[in-house]
Amino acid sequence: MTVNQLIYKVSRPIGGLRLARFLARKHPRILMYHRISPHDEPGKIHVDQFRDQMRMIKRDFHPMNLTQLIEAHHSGTVPDHAVVVTFDDGYADFAEYAFPVLKEEGIPATLFITTGFVNHDLWLWPDQVRYAIDKTARQGPVTLTGMDASLDISSDRNQAWNAIADHCLTIPNDQKETLIANLFEQLDVARPAGPPPEYEGLNWLQVKSMVEEGLDIGSHSYSHPILTKLRQDALTTELELSRQLIREKLGVDAQVFCYPNGQPIDFNSEVKSAIQAAGYQVAVAAFPSRHPLADPWAINRYPANKLWDLFEKNLYGMTYLNSRTLV
Repeated sequence: MTVNQLIYKVSRPIGGLRLARFLARKHPRILMYHRISPHDEPGKIHVDQFRDQMRMIKRDFHPMNLTQLIEAHHSGTVPDHAVVVTFDDGYADFAEYAFPVLKEEGIPATLFITTGFVNHDLWLWPDQVRYAIDKTARQGPVTLTGMDASLDISSDRNQAWNAIADHCLTIPNDQKETLIANLFEQLDVARPAGPPPEYEGLNWLQVKSMVEEGLDIGSHSYSHPILTKLRQDALTTELELSRQLIREKLGVDAQVFCYPNGQPIDFNSEVKSAIQAAGYQVAVAAFPSRHPLADPWAINRYPANKLWDLFEKNLYGMTYLNSRTLV
């Protein structure tokens, strides 16, 4: 047990969360969600747990969407206990499970959509890797184009997915596409042209309806590539096409961009400049910091967590107060 875990365990029953909330009242918490499910599934938060989390935010904090927080930051009027709920990607389960809970609890939110996904032009590459691994009957080791080590898919499918996905984050986009095509071939799995039901995205009518009900929208690129791995012309297309589709389909002039993957290695000064040139006003990352609004081109977020203690630590400010865990 770490010192931080011990402090949480000992202090929680005697008001530690309330004290942390007070001490962290000037520190906005921006939470990052991806998928919600009515079942206990890896990588997804159960809808009942999500509802409990939203009720906690409603009870003890000041919920805002990201656009509202940025405007308040610019005017110097950020309220104490500000919390922002954001979702990435644009999966269909956002409309089916997440948005009804947000409406029910009166929690504003910001959704970052991968516009090619919502436009049904593509499905997300991590899901393609997962689908191929889950559907194969192949036994024994597999060697993929561009990967030095062979993978025994049948012995540990999760480990294989992690190894392939991690490698894909480090290579140019065209090499990633070649590797994924090779993966389907090696595993003898037919590659669907569009996402199977478990990986489906929202459609524009759904998004437009939610926008009319108050949903805040930002861009998560067109095809969810690692931006630092793109040529300049491809980077410009990713940023401008995504913003153009949001304008055409929703009548929204997207101001906020969300980095795919969003770790420090996934963007640099050239990418930030390209985002600004495409007309965005700010960009958000996928890791927390002590000063989340200090860099408008790398606004920081906490990952939402299905582990209740980690969620409470992030939400009530214990993570923030333990400065060793944040940059």
